[in-house]
Amino acid sequence: MRKIFLLRGAPGSGKSSFIARHHLQPYAISRDAVRLLLADLTVYYEKKTDQLHQVVPRYVTEDTEKMVDHLVEHKMSYGETVIVDGTHITPEAIEHFKPWVDKYRYELFVVDLMQNNTLDGLLRRNRIRINYDWVKPAVIKMMYDKYEANPEVPDWAYSILPTGMDRALSQKEKNLDRYSHVICVPDRVTAEDFPHVHISNFYFSFNDEFTKKYGSYHNVITLAKTPEEAIKQFKLPYFVFKFHHKHFLISAYPIRNEMLDPIRKVKGVWTYSTGLYNVADFVKEFPENEKPHVHQFNLSKIDPTRLLHIW
Repeated sequence: MRKIFLLRGAPGSGKSSFIARHHLQPYAISRDAVRLLLADLTVYYEKKTDQLHQVVPRYVTEDTEKMVDHLVEHKMSYGETVIVDGTHITPEAIEHFKPWVDKYRYELFVVDLMQNNTLDGLLRRNRIRINYDWVKPAVIKMMYDKYEANPEVPDWAYSILPTGMDRALSQKEKNLDRYSHVICVPDRVTAEDFPHVHISNFYFSFNDEFTKKYGSYHNVITLAKTPEEAIKQFKLPYFVFKFHHKHFLISAYPIRNEMLDPIRKVKGVWTYSTGLYNVADFVKEFPENEKPHVHQFNLSKIDPTRLLHIW
């Protein structure tokens, strides 16, 4: 949830292949695709090989960046998963996204496609690229040198290899075994019935008054009941956790098995593949699966006027 991925790599490093291999086209914003919306191809003469290449003209670069920025922020404002297909070679290109990461409370991952690429390999692949994919060799060398000089990413971002994409898109359950009790406070519990918040217990709140009083406590999690709360107020639409060797999900409405699959189970810890769903999708009222994959508590199934103790 609330994740943005920047592909990092020079032309020919495999960014487009990576997107296709992971079926990420619906989530990707491609600078090359935007350029082609703004301008027709032109031709460039390569003296060294005595060849003409069709390329996207550079005069649309500034407008391309403006449009990409607009699209990225638009999707982030709705809590959507965002994948930006571009080079993002320098740390400055990554820092460009920091204001939106802070504003919309996102995690930013840099998918590094350069670590297993050499300059010779990039240039060799560039020579056989067809149509407008060809890039001036000098540009590739310049990008490669910049990457070699600055391979690190800012400390607020996460650098992952392409093989780490599936894990980054997943949600790992929280182990609450160290707590004595897990207590849910539904939305219509009155103030006089609020539980005494103690460090030995963990609390989930659907209740605005309870959140107002205890929401800043580290053992209190406030959950969204509406798309407005999930998107604009940044409340979590669901929470997955392990308690006393059982696996639970708590949310306002039942969450379909299809939105959790595939579930990975490693050394007793469950991880759910939820990363490509918009946060608002988790507060839509779908019929519950006949056989849910995980034990769920939600407002549609519990008494909204009484505390729920999860033992």
